[in-house]
Amino acid sequence: MRFRDTTTHAPDLVQFYVPAYHEHMTGGSKANRRSRAYQRENEIRAAELRRYVHRGRVLDVGCSRGDFAQAIRATELEVHGLDIAPEACALAELNLGVGRVTCGSLEDHASSMAGQFSAVTLMDVIEHSTNVVGMLQAIHLVLEPGGVLFLRTPTLSSPFHGLATLSFRLSLGLYKAALFKLYHAEHLYFFNEASIQRLLDDCGFDTLELMPDPLCWANFRTAELNQGMLGNCVLALTYFIGRVLKRGHGMKVIARRRVGSNTGRAG
Repeated sequence: MRFRDTTTHAPDLVQFYVPAYHEHMTGGSKANRRSRAYQRENEIRAAELRRYVHRGRVLDVGCSRGDFAQAIRATELEVHGLDIAPEACALAELNLGVGRVTCGSLEDHASSMAGQFSAVTLMDVIEHSTNVVGMLQAIHLVLEPGGVLFLRTPTLSSPFHGLATLSFRLSLGLYKAALFKLYHAEHLYFFNEASIQRLLDDCGFDTLELMPDPLCWANFRTAELNQGMLGNCVLALTYFIGRVLKRGHGMKVIARRRVGSNTGRAG
């Protein structure tokens, strides 16, 4: 696991999540190749959640505009959203309905939501948190006993991390662009498969399934292949090598709130 030191200067995370950020990450509101690819990715993830959750309420933490929450709702689960960005919450409420979106951090609202959800989803969110243990303990609190956590996050074992690290070392530290594309300014924690499982175990969760998440080709192509001919060829080759090796830029983890567990061992 790697992390940024936020003890002396904790970042004001809300500053990153302006409306343009949410538009960029989801492909925008208009129907185009990027937004359709993002929607397809959401549908796949919602179907994976549905294999483990058959009833009850789902809380999508870091819901942004509510795109993934809408994909969950299409599987006939009751879904609610939460986000720290007021503009995103307003859009999500338009999509999900009045009273179904909470604005603020989960840690601030967890006590009023205790035991209310059968599942919590965390799509590319945990790496943004200033306190990953506090976030997971809050999720533990809002889940009913045996409830499911479904998270997605980048992985340090990604072939893209290997490629970026190799380019940095071969250039004797002069070429940093590839690393900067992976270590986003708003990302504070970086995990591999072993560290995320250990963290979940310490916080009172049992891992049920850990899957590579290479992204759909359409999603990867529209989001990442804008680096010029040579750069695109290298990225595309790395993508398909990752698919062959059953690795991807990210990983998806499905875990269950441990029965009889209160807040886990971490503190």
